[in-house]
Amino acid sequence: MKDNWIRFRKKLLFSLLGFLFSCGGDEEVESSGLTDNFEESVEAEVIEEFSQSDTTETLPPPILDKEEVSLPDPNGIYLPTSDEPKNGFPVFENREGFSLWHNGSSWRITDRSGGGKLVASGPTEINGDWTGGGVFRQYPDEEYEKDALFRLAVAYQGSSENLDAIRLFEQFVVRFPEDKLVAQAYLSLGDLSISEVNPDEQPSFEQISNARRNYSLVRKTSDDLTLISDAAFNEGGLLERVAENPEGLVNHYYLFDADKDEMISEKELSEIESLSTLQIADFDLNGDTLLDYGELFDLASTLTYMQIENLFKDYSLQFGDREGARISLATAKIGFACEKQGRPSEMLKLYFEDIRKYGNDPMRVGVDEILKKYIKKYDEYETLYGQTLDLLRKVKNKSEALSFTYRNRKGIEEVIAGTVEEIIKDRTKLLPLLSSKYAGMDSEIYSELAKLKGAVFINPKYEKKFQGYLSKYEKLSNDFPEDLSPVNAFSKLLQESITTRQKSLELRMRAILDSTDSVVGGNYNPNRSDFPAASPGALVWMAKKLLDQSSIEDAVAAMEQLLEVYGESGGEFLFDAHYLIGQAKEKERDYQSAAFHFESALMNSSWHEKANDARLRLGNASFEVGESTKNEASFEKARSSFKEIRGDSDATLEMRAQASFMMGECQRSLKDDAGAAFLYLETTLNFPSSLKWTAKSFEKAIIAYEKTGQTEQVSRLQTQWNDWERKYNK
Repeated sequence: MKDNWIRFRKKLLFSLLGFLFSCGGDEEVESSGLTDNFEESVEAEVIEEFSQSDTTETLPPPILDKEEVSLPDPNGIYLPTSDEPKNGFPVFENREGFSLWHNGSSWRITDRSGGGKLVASGPTEINGDWTGGGVFRQYPDEEYEKDALFRLAVAYQGSSENLDAIRLFEQFVVRFPEDKLVAQAYLSLGDLSISEVNPDEQPSFEQISNARRNYSLVRKTSDDLTLISDAAFNEGGLLERVAENPEGLVNHYYLFDADKDEMISEKELSEIESLSTLQIADFDLNGDTLLDYGELFDLASTLTYMQIENLFKDYSLQFGDREGARISLATAKIGFACEKQGRPSEMLKLYFEDIRKYGNDPMRVGVDEILKKYIKKYDEYETLYGQTLDLLRKVKNKSEALSFTYRNRKGIEEVIAGTVEEIIKDRTKLLPLLSSKYAGMDSEIYSELAKLKGAVFINPKYEKKFQGYLSKYEKLSNDFPEDLSPVNAFSKLLQESITTRQKSLELRMRAILDSTDSVVGGNYNPNRSDFPAASPGALVWMAKKLLDQSSIEDAVAAMEQLLEVYGESGGEFLFDAHYLIGQAKEKERDYQSAAFHFESALMNSSWHEKANDARLRLGNASFEVGESTKNEASFEKARSSFKEIRGDSDATLEMRAQASFMMGECQRSLKDDAGAAFLYLETTLNFPSSLKWTAKSFEKAIIAYEKTGQTEQVSRLQTQWNDWERKYNK
């Protein structure tokens, strides 16, 4: 069994390391030679039945009915192949696999080089007349070949004809390896390597390797920081996709034939494992000395996150001192990779050092993004480790008495008591325990315990697995740094910034500490003199405080400063700027201007966490404009915004109910009482739990039906309203 384990581990390791350390190597792209462009033709000609090659090989002719058989189109881009020349002429091929070759007297396009079924033919003077609808065109002149080849490749990429684009870019880098456009060609080849993969599919090992090799060649052949950055972040994006679902890698590993390898010693195995800093056995949670598909999936995912970490560490090391390098974004990616490998403490330390190093430069917008992530991630992992560890310890101490309060579906509080083992074995007690006491714990362990219940106490396999979980989380909890809690870490950094007079860093620290409800930052009142030193995140924080103080003019000035200074680099903070100006204009009842800014916010970041609130405010502002101007287009704009919220399952129930009600209000203002009544009624049916908007909808629906003279409907609605009151509005 031990030998089998070593053999399997050896097989797996060599496969994984083949991916991890061969990608991005120095392999050359195979040459295809010159390019000839063929235009589409509708000419229909009867083709010759067969062509004999310059050898003696002849294929027997099939019986064809030309009226029933659809003849292939010979046109396309033909590039030279590596085949031996035939009769002194090179052999060309297009993307459909048709060969263009010379038989000694004329050119032939057939389904294979040197023979096969004839598709079209032309004279030795290749630009002459062709049969079979062929239309021939060469480069206008060899001196224009380079420009034409690159432009044609870009055109095909732009029109999503990806296979031809790949062939042309590959030809370009071989024909003109020293050209300044080679790096751009490699970047396009990297992107195109997975262009044929559908969104619901996963790239194969070969596609991933090709993409990474081309991205690596960008960095080797160019000194252009923009291209280098694009290649690094495009490769990182690909690796994130792979790490999230490494199906293509796992399938490749399973196809690897271990029987072709000889046995290796444990010493040799340890040396191989040291290359990746991982112990394969760590992924064998059930201790059966084998990796099942799920365990192999986790291993492949972790190794890919290692590649992301190494990729951006190299980027930061090489380009950290160059102006324009995306260092803070690279730091965020490194931290993300560390987190996914189970090292969130290292992620936080990395983020903190980046904040300390670059925090006094307000133009480093990425620092503000990292600050937001820092707060969120510390809270997330403090909860995750604490909740998960508490539950796993209870599972271990199954005889421990446990009592908790639970609010059932009827809103009645119940007290559930018993030993840990008794509660876990009883699903009606276990699920309330998990939902009421362990929100934020490890979701996988949560689901597994809910499924296994008492089996974790009686099945040795599951019992051992949960012991493994406990050991894992005890280590994670012990390694989690209390000194890096936001209050502790940023309080020290605030004092340091004040002492050293680093105003930008000081404002950042005050803003972030204020978001933690800490009193450490003191009572700071923003003023305009600090605007020039403020980063985008600090400006947003200052504008919020100014709005709360009704200093509307100063709040707008802060956001205008953000838009003016950071208009090209502000990212999601541009959403905040327009969003807050919109709120300021709401306070001034300037709804036309408010609507403009809410719409501008959504144009910048339609995915922002406050996007639905901006849509709701846009709808309300547009509605107010319609009410004051009686402009039908304004009501339609409002209705469209409300409709988008109503159909978004990620929006809150109250927000969706309000949007549904306001759609009815739009129809009422348009004098469409029947349409308004229908929408009000929809609100009562779809959002009965929303007490405020359902009650308003019943009231407005009755008024609308009264206007249309539908007395029976009014009576029916009044009864439904009474029933709803008894059920929901107690």
